[in-house]
Amino acid sequence: MEKENKHKLSEWLDKIQQDSWQLELVITGFSIFLMLGVLDKLDELRQSVSMASSGAGQLGFFVSILWVVFAGASMFVLINLILHAVLRGLWISSIGLRSVSGDIDFDSLRLAPKFDAFIRRKTGSFDHYIERLENLCSIVFAFTFLIVFVIMSLGLWAFCLGLTLQLLKKTLPETAAQFTGIFAMLVYLITGLLYMADFITLGWVKRRQWFAKIYYPVYRFYSLITLANLYRPIYYNLIDNKLGKKIGFFLVPYIMLVLWISSVSIDSHVWFPDDPEKTALYKGFYDDLRKEETLVGNASIPSRFVQNGFIELFIRYFPGDDDKALSLKCPDVKLLKKPGLRSDIVVGFNSGMEEPGKDFPEKSLKCLSSIYEISIADSIFTTPVCRFYNHPNMQEKGIITTLDVQYLPRGEHLIQIKKLKKYRKDGKDSLRLVEFTAFPFWKE
Repeated sequence: MEKENKHKLSEWLDKIQQDSWQLELVITGFSIFLMLGVLDKLDELRQSVSMASSGAGQLGFFVSILWVVFAGASMFVLINLILHAVLRGLWISSIGLRSVSGDIDFDSLRLAPKFDAFIRRKTGSFDHYIERLENLCSIVFAFTFLIVFVIMSLGLWAFCLGLTLQLLKKTLPETAAQFTGIFAMLVYLITGLLYMADFITLGWVKRRQWFAKIYYPVYRFYSLITLANLYRPIYYNLIDNKLGKKIGFFLVPYIMLVLWISSVSIDSHVWFPDDPEKTALYKGFYDDLRKEETLVGNASIPSRFVQNGFIELFIRYFPGDDDKALSLKCPDVKLLKKPGLRSDIVVGFNSGMEEPGKDFPEKSLKCLSSIYEISIADSIFTTPVCRFYNHPNMQEKGIITTLDVQYLPRGEHLIQIKKLKKYRKDGKDSLRLVEFTAFPFWKE
C-alpha cells in the first residue's frame, strides 16, 4: 500500500513537473509586478521604519534588522525573477524555432573542418540546448527563493545575537554583562561563521568525520534559529547535481556582486565635494523645497525667503540621543511611559481621580526647549516660546518656535542651532553644548 501511494505521488509530481514552466511564468510575472510596486515604496518605508525605531533601544535594533531583511530579499527577488523571465523567454523562443526548422543542420553550414568540429562539440544538438535551458530556468527559479531564505536566516542570526546581548544586559550586573557579552559574542560569531562556511562549501565541514561530533550540536542549533528546515530540501536537491553545485558555489559571490553593483555610481564632478557641509544649500531645511515623502532632517523652516519678519523654526526630536541629555538635564521629571510596543486598546477603569503626571507636558516641553541654543548673526534667542509639534510632512515629532527677525537687514543670514549632548568624562556623565545644525535664509 505504501509503495502504491509512493508510486501515485511520483506520477502526480512527474505530471505537474511537465507543466511547471507555466506556473513559473505566472508566479514570475506576478512577483515582478509586485516587486516593482514595492521598490517604489521602499524609501518611504525605510524612512518610516527609521522614525518609528529611533530611540526605541533594542526594539529599534530588531525593527532595523527586519527592514534590512525585507529590502534585501525584495531586491534579489526582482533581479532573479527578471533573469528567470528572460531565460524562459529564450526557452520558449527556442521551442518555437525548433517547430519551424527542427535540429541544427551543421552540414548545410559548410564550415571549415576546424570550426565545424569545434561548433559541433560546443553546441551539440538543438534538443539538448533546449533541455539545458529548461534545467537552468528551473534551477534559477528555485535559486531565487533559496536566496530569500538565506537572507532571512542571516537576519534571524543577527536578531538572536542582539536578543542574547540584551538579555545579558538586563539580567546581569554591568561589569559581568560586559565580559559575558563579549565572550558570548565571540563564541556566537565563530560558530556562526563555521556554519556559514559549511553552507557556502556545500557541506565540506559535515564531511569531516573527525569533526562531526563537535560540529553536530552547532549545526542543530543554527538550523533551529535560522529556520533552515524551510529551505534545506531545496538546498540539498539543488547541490546534488553538477549544474546545481556550480550555482551553489556561486551563491555568496552572486549576493556580494549584486550588492556591489547596486552601490556603484558614475561620478564625473571632481570639483564638487561629496560633503559640501556649510557651503551647500540643502533642500531638506525648507518645506517648500523638500522632496515629497522625505523626512525632515535636524530642523526646518517654511521657506528660505522670509517676507513678513517672522520665521517658524521646527526642530526635530531624536529620542536616541535627546533622551540621554534630557534625563541628565531634568532628572526630576517623571516619565509616564517607556519606549516599546504600545496598543491603542487600553483596559482599565476611570475612577474620577486626578491623573498622575498632569503637569508632565509643561515640564517636558520646558526641558526639551532648554537643551537647544538658537542664534542668528551672533544674537542668541534666550527665551524662545516653543510648542510641541507634529510636522505635516511625515508627522515627525519635535518642537516649533516663531522667531522675530524684523531687526535684521535685508539679505542672507544664518540660523545656528546648538544642542546639549551627554558625554562621559572621568567616570561621570556630563552635558556639553555642541553644534547641531546651521542653514541660511534670506530676509526680503
